[in-house]
Amino acid sequence: MNAARPHLQPVSDREAAELAELAAGIARGEREAIGRFFDRFEREVNRLVWTMLGADPEHDDLVNEAFETMLKKISSLRLPGAMYGWVRQITVNTVRMELRRRRWRLFTSNDEAVLTHPDLNVPDEQERARLRHLYAALGRLNPDDRTLVVLRHLEGLELTELADTLDCSLSTLKRRLARAEHRLARTLGRGEHER
Repeated sequence: MNAARPHLQPVSDREAAELAELAAGIARGEREAIGRFFDRFEREVNRLVWTMLGADPEHDDLVNEAFETMLKKISSLRLPGAMYGWVRQITVNTVRMELRRRRWRLFTSNDEAVLTHPDLNVPDEQERARLRHLYAALGRLNPDDRTLVVLRHLEGLELTELADTLDCSLSTLKRRLARAEHRLARTLGRGEHER
C-alpha cells in the first residue's frame, strides 16, 4: 500500500460510507461538505496537475476548474467509494482539454521550476539534467501521448486504472500506450523506452 498515493489503495467500507455522506452533502450544497471535499483532495489534484504540466502559470486556474467541474458533476458519481478515481479522471480530463486548447510546448529543456516542485526531490545535478531532458521530450508529445506516459510512468497507475481514467478498453489503452512510449523513445533519441 502506498500512503502517499491514496488513489492506489482500496477504499474500506467505513471510508466508502464517509465518501457517500460527503457526496450527499456536496449535492445538497453544504459549505462544510464542500470544504471537507476540497481539503481531502486538494493535494492529490494539485500534484496530478503539476505532474502533467510542470511549472505552469495556469496551474491554480486548472486546479480550480477541476474542482468546479467536480462540484457540478457530483450527482453523476454513482459509487462514492470510487471517488478517488472519479477525482483523478476529472482532473486528467481538465488538463487534457487545456493541452488541446494550447498549441505550443508547455515544457522547455531549461524549465528549472519543473524540478523544484515540493514533491520532487532531485538533489543530484545529473538526475536533474535527465529530468529536464524527459520533460523537454514530453513537451514535444501530443497531449494524449503525454497524458498516457505521465499517468502510467510518473503517476504509477496500473493499466486497468489508466483505462478507467481515460474511459477506454484495456486493449485500446495498451495500443495507445505502446505508441506513446515509442514516440517518447524516438523523441528521447533512444531505440527503446525503459519501463
